[in-house]
Amino acid sequence: GECSAFKERFMECLRRSGYESAACRQSAMAYLECRMDRRVAQLMANEPLEKLGFKDLINEKTEEKPEKS
Repeated sequence: GECSAFKERFMECLRRSGYESAACRQSAMAYLECRMDRRVAQLMANEPLEKLGFKDLINEKTEEKPEKS
């Protein structure tokens, strides 16, 4: 149940988008991150998000962060 909020956001996104999974990639990535972070419960093996097809979203995340000066 630790990741149920992430799962619900993903499922709601799918419903809103007519089950178009491409529109919900951010939600899917957050859900998978939650599952991998909770390895204590053995929910999912830890895999790099790049290998799971989220390389472009990870690049967007790092570009959004302001650089330290």
